[in-house]
Amino acid sequence: MQIEGNHDYFLWKRIKSGDAEAFQELYNLYADILFSFGTIFTRDHELVKDCMHDLIFDLYKYRKNLSDNDNIRNYLFKSLKRKIQTSGKKSLRLVYSENLTSESDNLHDNVDPDELDEQQAQMSKVNCLINELPEKQREILNLKFQLEMPYHEIAVIMDISVESVRTSVYRSIKTIREQMEGQELMFLFIFMKKSGKIV
Repeated sequence: MQIEGNHDYFLWKRIKSGDAEAFQELYNLYADILFSFGTIFTRDHELVKDCMHDLIFDLYKYRKNLSDNDNIRNYLFKSLKRKIQTSGKKSLRLVYSENLTSESDNLHDNVDPDELDEQQAQMSKVNCLINELPEKQREILNLKFQLEMPYHEIAVIMDISVESVRTSVYRSIKTIREQMEGQELMFLFIFMKKSGKIV
């Protein structure tokens, strides 16, 4: 078992025992990344925060029934995703292109004005192409390029094989590249990076 796994294992044991400090440590460790993950599925940031708080409360309420766990992050991701998707909100949907556009706006401050129009046109086309991808592929792209998650963690969250994750990423990029007619796609991966945290 790796060091991270050991840390998660003992933190989880403390949570199962009802250690209040363990719950605070859990929140401090994972709040930012959970929030970023939750905003993949909905624009409603308050809903994400509510689901996060409900998740922590449920952990405390059902702590005696929790199974052993040495990968807390994956457990929290899967649980939060399930809570958001079962929240009853009809407006829930992936917000990939909106996140992408927001990130590109931040980068425009350092762009030569002569290049801005062309970059905006490329960005608009990329957004349209991403929106045409199947929802599952858009979600995998979010996890891979915005949250920078490794393939094996994405596989756990999506309940698919690592090979399926790799294939999905490859097909998504291939589809976009073909539609962009050979244009440089490096900017795509820069804009895919998401930097927001809970304030």
